[in-house]
Amino acid sequence: MPGAEYSPSQTKFTVASENAQRVELCLFSADEQQESRIPLDKEGSLWQVEIKGLKPGQKYGYRAYGEYDPSQGLFFNPHKLAMDPYALEVSSHIKNWQSEAFLIENDIDTAPIMPKAVLVDKRAIFDAEKYPYLNRHPDFDIGKNSIYELHIKNFSNLNTNLHHPKQGRLIALADDWIIDYFHKLGVNNIELMPINPTCPGRQIPEISGRYDSWGYNPYCYFAIDPRYGNLHDMAMVINKLHQNGIKVTVDAVFNHTGEHAAQGFWNQSLSFKLLDSPSYYRPSGDNKSEYMNTTGCGNNFNLDSRLGQKILHDYIKHMHQLGVDGIRWDLGGDNALDNWGNFQDNGAFIQELRFAVSELKMEMYVEPWSAMGGNYTGRFAGLVPGVKEWSDKRRDFTAKFFSAHENMAGEFGNQVAGSAIIDPHKNETAMVGTAFTHDGFSLVGAFKYHKDTTPNGEQGRDGSPDNYAKSHNTEELYRRAASAAAMNILSKGIPLMRNGDEISYAHPNNNPYCIDDASVWLNWKQLDDKGKKLFKQICRLNALRKEHPVFNDLTLFNGQKHPHNGAKDITWLRPDASEMTEAEWNQSFHKTGAYMLNGAATEKRPADDDFLIMVSGDNYYTINYKLPTPPSGGKWQLVLDTSEGEFTEEIRQFSPGSEYPLKPYSYVIMTSKKDKNNIKQKERAPLIAGNHTKSR
Repeated sequence: MPGAEYSPSQTKFTVASENAQRVELCLFSADEQQESRIPLDKEGSLWQVEIKGLKPGQKYGYRAYGEYDPSQGLFFNPHKLAMDPYALEVSSHIKNWQSEAFLIENDIDTAPIMPKAVLVDKRAIFDAEKYPYLNRHPDFDIGKNSIYELHIKNFSNLNTNLHHPKQGRLIALADDWIIDYFHKLGVNNIELMPINPTCPGRQIPEISGRYDSWGYNPYCYFAIDPRYGNLHDMAMVINKLHQNGIKVTVDAVFNHTGEHAAQGFWNQSLSFKLLDSPSYYRPSGDNKSEYMNTTGCGNNFNLDSRLGQKILHDYIKHMHQLGVDGIRWDLGGDNALDNWGNFQDNGAFIQELRFAVSELKMEMYVEPWSAMGGNYTGRFAGLVPGVKEWSDKRRDFTAKFFSAHENMAGEFGNQVAGSAIIDPHKNETAMVGTAFTHDGFSLVGAFKYHKDTTPNGEQGRDGSPDNYAKSHNTEELYRRAASAAAMNILSKGIPLMRNGDEISYAHPNNNPYCIDDASVWLNWKQLDDKGKKLFKQICRLNALRKEHPVFNDLTLFNGQKHPHNGAKDITWLRPDASEMTEAEWNQSFHKTGAYMLNGAATEKRPADDDFLIMVSGDNYYTINYKLPTPPSGGKWQLVLDTSEGEFTEEIRQFSPGSEYPLKPYSYVIMTSKKDKNNIKQKERAPLIAGNHTKSR
């Protein structure tokens, strides 16, 4: 594998380039003031050299010589220092990214400002004795995942429960306080927003403190952004999270890199372009002088070239060796396109997804669309058994439903049942519920603010255009937020929560990708009473889903009556307790919905309680719902009514045939216990979050 292979006796450096005419290894002194250049020998497409006497910590880079002919997509320029694409550590973060030195067209030497690759002894990272849980993955089915999307710095930078050196760093995730917090919250899969070294991008205007803080402009896939830590920290964190039953997913950006366009003001010369541009970037059809640009970032990464697929394959293996449980593929739709923008059913990206799922048993999550057109929802799950897809429908639907939009009945059914994305190999939903994520409004922000992205310096053109009904009443605001959270957590699919939603994070900027200050860092100060109730509700909703198979089973409903009790697995209900008709799904004025879940055992899950869910997206009217007879008989017991602000601690029962007032913007959960003659308070234990770990 390319990269630097260290051993005490000697270090072997290998870099791949099919079109270079000469490649030099550049070794730097600790203060980077001295540079030694060593020529490499070529064997096939690999350039190699072995050097004795080096130690971990040695800084290095490459200079590639060859033809400079933009018309043929060739941009060799030895004045520019190239990062090793396989570097396991980089020396620094790019700070003066606006510098003209990074433009490919001039002869300014970039060595003084370019981060250097750092030699690493891999044996110290992949040490089974030091990190015994690194490759001992938490043993629970993918359907029971509760994903927590997290930005390393934003998540912990203001958390005073941590010692200062940990704040805003990767190692914060291994702190006992954070582990206890994850347990209390009820999340068991931490999805890290991009952790690789990133280049901020020249498209962001020169505004003080503005750069790509999200990290979606990588230029080196095997290292950790030095602002957050290194691979030693990553191994330690994964080991600790695994030890505590928590999975780790990483966000991978292979649709483009931080080098952006082929030519012009937006281009940068950092790594791939300098080493072998034709092997790493897709040309725009037959035009080799321009990169294909379906991402909106200027340069589609070429995963179908021999070197492009190789780096993708090796990245997946590297993450697996590091103990990572799953990978989320940013703009996965772009990864699957050819040079003319056509989706490839058996292209390199699809092949590597199959390899990751079938051979390495990793969990694959794909964002199934292209930034500039093309939505391939269902395509990935259909081609690769086990792949799960982010749902743009879930994201758009949830906030709209609780903003009193009409014509939502049909999509309400799709979202609850999870039928929008289907894995045909298993007859189960492949949906990841992404109602609120980094690239949109937060849970509370969706109902509190109208969009304002002017601080980004792009004249408001960026960010999702959606604005939802703003709540001027605080009680209504939190009711809508709690109901939206319940909808996402308990509907069919794998729920994903954006970090901070549980502590009422809200900001009018729904695309703060270039904001890195206290306005977007999570505020861990004491919540007010309504914020505390929302936090408690989310904790218990996650616990409820975890404990009850009717919610965490991904198998699709079949609409057939169960032989045990004669009820369907799911029954869609009208307010009079009768079953909905086909015509009613198309009635635009319906703003409420109700359904009953049959807890009888199936081939794929054990027996569970029956549940009745009633949901209102109405902003004015209370609707009285007549309660149906539970599939297994008995009475209904109230679990949650978001209009009351919290889970009920007392046993409140309701007989079939009685009416229950469904208030505006509310989400109501009722259950009928399997043993209806023994509804003791102790049976409510699964609904109480954090009873397995004491929170500090």
